[in-house]
Amino acid sequence: MTAAAFMGMVLALTGPLLAVSRLVGLPTPLLLVGAGLAVSALPGLPPGPVEPQLLISLFLPPIIYASAIRVSVHLFRFTLGTGVAVGIGLAAVTIPAVALVARLMLPGLDWAPALLLGIVGTLFDTRIFHEAEGRPQVPRAVSDALKVREIVARIAALGALALVVGAVREGAPSPLGAAGAFAWALAAGVAAGWALGRAALWLRKRAKPAPVEIAVSVALPYLCALVANALGLSLSATIIAAALTVSTGEVDRETGETRSSSEARISATAFWEELSLLLSAMLFLLAGRALPRALEALESWPLWQTAGTAAALAALILALQFLFSLVAACLPAPAAALRNREREAGREVTRLTAAGVMAWACTPSILGIVVALSAPPEMGDRGLTLVVAAFLILGGVVVQGLTLGAAVRAASLGDEGEEKREGELAKGVAAKAAEGAAEGEEGGHDAVRRALLRLREDDHIGDEVLQKMLRETDLSARAAEGPAAALPGAGPPNP
Repeated sequence: MTAAAFMGMVLALTGPLLAVSRLVGLPTPLLLVGAGLAVSALPGLPPGPVEPQLLISLFLPPIIYASAIRVSVHLFRFTLGTGVAVGIGLAAVTIPAVALVARLMLPGLDWAPALLLGIVGTLFDTRIFHEAEGRPQVPRAVSDALKVREIVARIAALGALALVVGAVREGAPSPLGAAGAFAWALAAGVAAGWALGRAALWLRKRAKPAPVEIAVSVALPYLCALVANALGLSLSATIIAAALTVSTGEVDRETGETRSSSEARISATAFWEELSLLLSAMLFLLAGRALPRALEALESWPLWQTAGTAAALAALILALQFLFSLVAACLPAPAAALRNREREAGREVTRLTAAGVMAWACTPSILGIVVALSAPPEMGDRGLTLVVAAFLILGGVVVQGLTLGAAVRAASLGDEGEEKREGELAKGVAAKAAEGAAEGEEGGHDAVRRALLRLREDDHIGDEVLQKMLRETDLSARAAEGPAAALPGAGPPNP
């Protein structure tokens, strides 16, 4: 079987396996990794591990972009302390701490693979608070802080990955040189991402029909990756800056006019959600397929030692998450939200309890698999790194994911009414804006968008409610276009 045929088989398996996991109630990552292990036993598969550059070039850009495209810059404005500062501090402490413990528990492990494990441990996911069906509700101040912390830690971790890979291939730089290179890559990456995002908005406004607009959207993260690699910029900072530029600039805050068609905005939302799900699932499959070869490469490292190391690192990561979550819980916005929750629940909600839930909500990210699989050939102990990373990620996703809902309920943090209240406020303001809209203002849709953006700018609603209401406005605008535009993507070019 060729490599192309193998990737086709992975694509063919992914969708049915996702459906099976929902039908049988088995955790999706566990089923996908198990399927990958089973696939690895099939005869005729292409030899060797997955090409690292394929993972970095093909998988990483859209996954990073999809995680940031539904986020606004206002989220960062209101979480500078609880999200941005805490995220930077968490990444700065977690990477060296995990690396040091890994070297203590695995004597003889070099610094490069140890730091790689630190980077894996720094990457986490709070998707369960934002996307999962039946997700546990918590105060928005808590979930917003976690989301920004996730993004900031991701930028820091992937920036550190570039430094580690560069050190393996070219030699370790001086501390001052490494700090300067990291600062340059970050600042220039943000600037490049902003410029590319603005260019994409300009092009999408003039590109018709909707499939062409979405094609421009798909090209953006890959273009960001090409520019970042060519100029030595931070890949994650460039892509996230471009995504934030697009998400914030799609609607003009002064006029309410959209820079892309309603049809394209509706279709793009569904497209990026589906693509993120598909690529994440494929990565779990590929990780399962790579595990047998990685286990063979363990050589002198016993399996019990690697599993014990993963467990110890998981405990360390959770402890650090707890400490930084405790700091965040004591800051004004989360503290006020917890006091409100105490009044509603009729019982005390301690900062320690809230910090524990916040830490437990940070499940290891699938991007850790990309980091582990993309270790350069020059780096030693690649098999060991992948096995420990896989144990760490799978254990966290399964255990934390299955118990988070119960932890939220036990801590009395569940707050299902907040999002409902925000939704009702947004609907009332939108209806009032539509009624008072000037004639010819696209049936009042522009006025509605302006009103919704003002609510978000004043922090009366969160990003999730904003995106939901903007989507409803787009659906209304699409329906108002009439039967002449009834066919999705009317008039696309024939290939």
